[in-house]
Amino acid sequence: MYLSQLNLKRMDRRAMKTLADVYRLHQLVMKGFAAYSSTDRVLYRVEPEERNGQVTVLVQSLQIPDWSCFTDGNSGVASARVKDFSTTFKVGDTYNFRLRANPVVTRDGKRHGLIRDESLLEWLGKKETTVGARFCSMSVIDEGYVTGTKGNQEKQHRMSLKVARFEGTLEVVDPVVFAETFSSGIGPAKAFGCGLLSLARG
Repeated sequence: MYLSQLNLKRMDRRAMKTLADVYRLHQLVMKGFAAYSSTDRVLYRVEPEERNGQVTVLVQSLQIPDWSCFTDGNSGVASARVKDFSTTFKVGDTYNFRLRANPVVTRDGKRHGLIRDESLLEWLGKKETTVGARFCSMSVIDEGYVTGTKGNQEKQHRMSLKVARFEGTLEVVDPVVFAETFSSGIGPAKAFGCGLLSLARG
C-alpha cells in the first residue's frame, strides 16, 4: 500500500480552483494513476490544517502513483511525495483515527445528508457491526457541503456532497474485517475525497 502527500499552494489560482471543486480535485489526484489501464481503490482527503500557506491532500492507494506530472509547476502543486507501507492488525489494538466521510441516509431511493451532530455520530456508530472495530470515543465536525461540476460546456452536472470529519479512538475487534475497511474506506463518495481512515497509535 502507498501513502502520498500532495501539497497545494493555497494562494495559487489553479490550486484554489481545484480545492473549490470536488470533481477537479478528483481529476488532479487521478493524474498520478494515468499509467494504469484500471485503477484499484484510491482514497484521499484534504487535511484541515494549513502549513506555510499550503494545503495537504493525503492519498492512499494499492498501486504506486507517479507524481512526476506535477513537476512543471502548472497545477498549483508545490510538492508531492510517496512512501510504501504495510500494516497488520490484532484484536485489541487501539488507534487514534481521523475520517472525512459522506454521512447520508437513503429515503425513497434518494440520498439525504445528515446535519445534526447526534445523527452524524449515530451514523458512524452504526458501522461498528461492519468495519471490524469498536469506536471507543469520537467527535464530529460538520463541514457542510462541498460542490463540483462534472461534464463539458454542452452538458454539466452539478455535484453537492455532505461531508463531516470524525476523530476519536477505536479498538480492533476483527483484524481481517478491519484490514479490509482500512484498505477500502468507509461510506460513500470515496471517489470525491471521502472514506479515508487514517490511524495513529495512541
